[in-house]
Amino acid sequence: MKTPLLLFLLFIAASLSAQTKTIAERLGHPKDAKLLIIHADDLGVSNSENRASIHALENSPVNSASIMVPCPWFPEIAAYARNNKNADLGLHLTLNSEWDYYKWGPVTSKDSVPGLVNKDGYFFSSVDSLQLKGTAKEVELELRNQVKKAYKAGINVTHLDGHMGAAMSRPDYLEVYMRIGNEYRLPVLIDKRIYDIPNENIQKLLGPNSVVADKILSASPPNFDTGMEAFYSDLITNIEPGLNFLIIHLAYDDAEMKAVTIDHPYYGAEWRQADYDFFTSKTCADLIKEQKIVLVTWKELRDKIVRAE
Repeated sequence: MKTPLLLFLLFIAASLSAQTKTIAERLGHPKDAKLLIIHADDLGVSNSENRASIHALENSPVNSASIMVPCPWFPEIAAYARNNKNADLGLHLTLNSEWDYYKWGPVTSKDSVPGLVNKDGYFFSSVDSLQLKGTAKEVELELRNQVKKAYKAGINVTHLDGHMGAAMSRPDYLEVYMRIGNEYRLPVLIDKRIYDIPNENIQKLLGPNSVVADKILSASPPNFDTGMEAFYSDLITNIEPGLNFLIIHLAYDDAEMKAVTIDHPYYGAEWRQADYDFFTSKTCADLIKEQKIVLVTWKELRDKIVRAE
């Protein structure tokens, strides 16, 4: 019979063991495994975005995505999520509306979050404007309401991340973002830079069941200018051991997406079609296999690490 003291010591030993294991080991892979999440952002923005992302999730190595709750096409992707509970769908917590003529605002009543909206009642286009006007209290209210709306819609939320990085763009916003993740027992997108932030409240939110990515990867405008296939091929060839998170944007270069992103050559319709073309290609699938990359999901990280007993 185990005494209370022995049980306590066994608990401490198990906790220390969990902390010394890498994320790869905790998921059942070798310590030096190259883990990769290929993650499609911005679901809910448009029908084009939804259709392309769903097709990639079902027919390619793309294995994760996140939904923008305040956006016009949220009901469509929420319906898909309800009918596909095993899909790895998180929330792309949204505090900005960046396109010129296609706009959205908070799910919270605007008079409750006046610092989050411009004179027309939409989210600000830039993160800088949000940082100048939005209080952490307003950010917390809006982000909580987005999470509540997603759960009410029947989405099996696997993680949280932030549109344009806005939810992590100030220390007080970051604290709110991490705290909400902890309360819902959801992994949040952060990387090892989190340990360098000299903020006691943020550091206290990290624990043995926190998921911290080794690298967050994405294409930039110069990569688009020189060719996405070459960029992504090189990136996948050089993936390093650890947990890697690759952000992509999938949509069709059709009339709808051209209108949404008009006058935005970067991250626009052509960019999203290029992402779609590469990640649904045989080239992409072959490279992942050749490099012995292990595709993992936020759902695994949620269930096996964040919610581990």
